[in-house]
Amino acid sequence: MIFFRKSVLLSYLLIASALSTWAEEVDAMPSISDLVSLHIENNNGQYNLNKLTSIYANGRILYFDTEETVERSFRIYKKRPNKYRSYYETKMGKELLQLEVIYNGTEAIQILSHGGREVYREKLEGEALDSVKFEAKMEGPFLLASEYPDFLTVIGYEMIEDQKCILLSLDEQSPYPYRNIWLNADNYQEVKFDRYISDDKGGLLLEEVYFKNFNTVQNVLFASRMDKDIDGKRKFSTFIDSFEVNYGLFDSLFTVSDELGLDSVVE
Repeated sequence: MIFFRKSVLLSYLLIASALSTWAEEVDAMPSISDLVSLHIENNNGQYNLNKLTSIYANGRILYFDTEETVERSFRIYKKRPNKYRSYYETKMGKELLQLEVIYNGTEAIQILSHGGREVYREKLEGEALDSVKFEAKMEGPFLLASEYPDFLTVIGYEMIEDQKCILLSLDEQSPYPYRNIWLNADNYQEVKFDRYISDDKGGLLLEEVYFKNFNTVQNVLFASRMDKDIDGKRKFSTFIDSFEVNYGLFDSLFTVSDELGLDSVVE
């Protein structure tokens, strides 16, 4: 009985010590506003962020959802405040399947071409349009989520692979879809985020996105590789082969065709 009491007391002391250490760690961690400042500072400062007017990137996406790995190339153009255009190309035998999305800041269309010939085009509405609006943003997950700091909570430290990270949790009332965001404890850039997405049957799947292989181009820090897991299984890996900023994009690049009765925006 004496041994049992000592064991219980020892367990209690160990738990109390662990809780005390965790509380001290959380208290010592930066606030959300401090994390925003550190995030921007480690990405070469607010002045550099303010100068960022456009982004051009191209690369490859590897899809692992089939028996064989499928590679798709892409080009993406973004221009502040909210314009977006993307091309995704997949080789099918000797022919090329291309999916193009154009968003002029108000409306968007999607164009599918096969073998160099347009198959169809459609106006995007509802969730599809909201998705494109979201893709048009230049800010990363953390800066977007920090627009509503009351919905962000600093949880503590957590290891992601071999990196010590700061774990942030988002309230369900946040307008952004993230569930958790992990920042590298050294440079305060995103290492990972997760969120729930819907499947074809109306259920929910856990999507986890990892950011890797950071490079700097014209003072802009970016991840040249992104891995996406769904319910614990790797589904996509994205590799950015070329990344350019302030590319000099004209608004005419984001013109939405009048054939659908939509307004064009030309600089």
